Amino acid sequence: MGKQTSMNVVEEAKRLIAIPSVTGNEGDIARFLEGELRGLGCATRFFEAGPGRFNLYAQFGGNPSAKPGILFHGHMDTVAPHGMDEPFLPREEEGQIHGRGSVDQKGGIAAVVSALRDLAASGLKLAKPVALVCVIDEESEHRGSMALKEMGIEAEFGVITEPTGLKLGIGCKGTAPILVHVKGKAAHGCRPWLGENAVLAGMDIARLLMGVELPARELPGIGRVKGSLNLGKMDGGRAYNIVADTCDLWFDRRLIPGETQAGALEQFKATIASYAARPGVTISAEIARPDWNWEPIKRRGLLPALTDTQDETIGLLKQAHSSVLGEDPVLFFTDGYQEMDFLVNDLGMNAVQYGPGDSSLCHTDNEHLDIGQLERCARVYLRMMELLCR
Repeated sequence: MGKQTSMNVVEEAKRLIAIPSVTGNEGDIARFLEGELRGLGCATRFFEAGPGRFNLYAQFGGNPSAKPGILFHGHMDTVAPHGMDEPFLPREEEGQIHGRGSVDQKGGIAAVVSALRDLAASGLKLAKPVALVCVIDEESEHRGSMALKEMGIEAEFGVITEPTGLKLGIGCKGTAPILVHVKGKAAHGCRPWLGENAVLAGMDIARLLMGVELPARELPGIGRVKGSLNLGKMDGGRAYNIVADTCDLWFDRRLIPGETQAGALEQFKATIASYAARPGVTISAEIARPDWNWEPIKRRGLLPALTDTQDETIGLLKQAHSSVLGEDPVLFFTDGYQEMDFLVNDLGMNAVQYGPGDSSLCHTDNEHLDIGQLERCARVYLRMMELLCR
């Protein structure tokens, strides 16, 4: 049965926060975690998921050749500290741990390590192994999770340890980043009739695209979810007194289960084709993001994911939560994107998102994690291990 974790989850989280691991520099924290997990009796291995950058895989208990009953997934990288004061000096204040990565998402990883520590101390014999994979690059081009299939990762069920406030996330939207490029004709600003203004055409096409009705779907136990579209960035022209001959519009198109990146792009192209552009104006669309340079992620995209709430494992996860917190967990489907996508769509396993912390604090200068929630999460993870790997 689950029991109160030792020191351990709080000190564990603080140790991880104290190791800077901004995207691209995950090596120190990977080596630290490998030493800790190996010390608990885990079989560990590194996998190069990017040049000189390594995922960490650890497996504990059960038959070493058996498929793990549960795979915990966490990312080691964080965003930059931006305006935070002493971001890598974790401090406790009024029941909170402050520091970069506390919520996103070293608290989740710390809770898994703490649960494994208590599991090892209990001497409980498992029928199936417990596994943890810690990946790189989640905050950028997702190279770590893109490598999971190549790593040969398998498990009966997956848990993404990103923050949910201890709610149970059963799915996520995907995202199709789409660049619309408008080409016009430059002319002197005093004679605009001699040119073709790409910014004006861009404004027209933006209105058309933002007015398209997007797909919606009813999800059992959740309700209605709908695709969304945001125009996040628009660049055009060279100077105020020159007719703009180019305009770039960057869209964030969020996909519901059943949609694909290719389908979203085709919808864009069909809308663009319906626009009666003036002669000399051309408009094109492609998958692109200002911060993406890696072709494999452009081709694959970030896909929506959904786990069936009737999956029998969901009942065991609810049982683990309720045995610790004394109430059933709240189920939700997130408008945001989560790397459960790779577990569901690449590895073919059902997965959920469940972790400590308030996700609205991710990437902020006030990132902090509730200690009580962190401790409860570690206990729930321990109970999950016991139930899913018995």
